[in-house]
Amino acid sequence: VGGLPDGSVDADTLASNAVTSAKISNLFSGGAITIGGLRIVTGSQTLDGSASLSGGWYYNDFNISYSGFASVPNIAVTPTMGYHDAFTAGYESVTTTSARIFMTCAREAGVEGRTFTWIAIGQAA
Repeated sequence: VGGLPDGSVDADTLASNAVTSAKISNLFSGGAITIGGLRIVTGSQTLDGSASLSGGWYYNDFNISYSGFASVPNIAVTPTMGYHDAFTAGYESVTTTSARIFMTCAREAGVEGRTFTWIAIGQAA
């Protein structure tokens, strides 16, 4: 509904080099991209083999680093595979350049040696 009719925008309509394959794939190859005032940084972390137990849940923590944010970004973390009950328990010491992430699971193996991917989204510096 609304918008421009199909075929209205073509290569001649866009500014030179406004959209290139390199710019589109930059997020996946370099782990970061800035689009206007929006900054997106991605990464992954494999947890070590030592989980702690608290309140019946196992947890493990790790630190992530990123750059290019003017203010503290929003962060989301998810397991790449493994246990369905593994999830992000919380964040600590979140700044414009780093954060400490706590992952938790009902089973110890859910947070030992597992790989988690993360994304930070916020205002570009």
